[in-house]
Amino acid sequence: MQHSRPDPITRRLLEMDGDQKHPRRRYGRSKFRLGVLYGVCTVLLSIALPQPSVAQDWGAESDDDWSQPTSSTSTQAGLGGSGPSTGWSLRAGIGFIDDPNAFLLNIEVPYAFDRWVSVGPMFQIGLDDNNTIVAPTLNVTVTVPDLPGSNLDRFHPYGFVGMGFAYIEDDNRRNSNSSAGFLINFGFGLEYQVSNRFFVGSQMMFNFLPEEVLDEHFFYSWQIAGARFAF
Repeated sequence: MQHSRPDPITRRLLEMDGDQKHPRRRYGRSKFRLGVLYGVCTVLLSIALPQPSVAQDWGAESDDDWSQPTSSTSTQAGLGGSGPSTGWSLRAGIGFIDDPNAFLLNIEVPYAFDRWVSVGPMFQIGLDDNNTIVAPTLNVTVTVPDLPGSNLDRFHPYGFVGMGFAYIEDDNRRNSNSSAGFLINFGFGLEYQVSNRFFVGSQMMFNFLPEEVLDEHFFYSWQIAGARFAF
């Protein structure tokens, strides 16, 4: 005997009834997301706040080259130089993912080979009441270190491309509510140099799934606000 599938409205009512019968599951997920958000905010604040032990003399405001420290640290020359030319950085930011909808937490650890090229992992984490997305990729980033005109010296546009995989979980699905698949992404962003090692910015990511993952072939991510610290 075959059973007909319930219509979408009936299915959604059954899912809402299930959430009400298991409030601890929803509470646990919300508590986890708040913990992740708190941890990211703590890291960003610790990076942004000045450290007395590594304080540098940036010169008087009347100096023409006040944007560069006077210490012997290896940095880029000129106003708006992008800090150390090689080495590791930590970038983190928040935003949203569209279709499936979720809150975005993005973390990157790029290694810069020179002023132009860096390579490193990116972790896109999407959190929502019903959707969970985890998309790690290895990305290659190309940065424009100097824009024409002295008024744009502190702005650094960049683009990137990468590949990895995406894990998607959708609690709205009654059967087979999670799956993973190969991911290709690319995007672009813009950073503003606050100090020799600290940057703020925003970026967009376009994520393609060649093989369908839970009926998804593509999702869009926008990291609205982010920060990067160059070690």
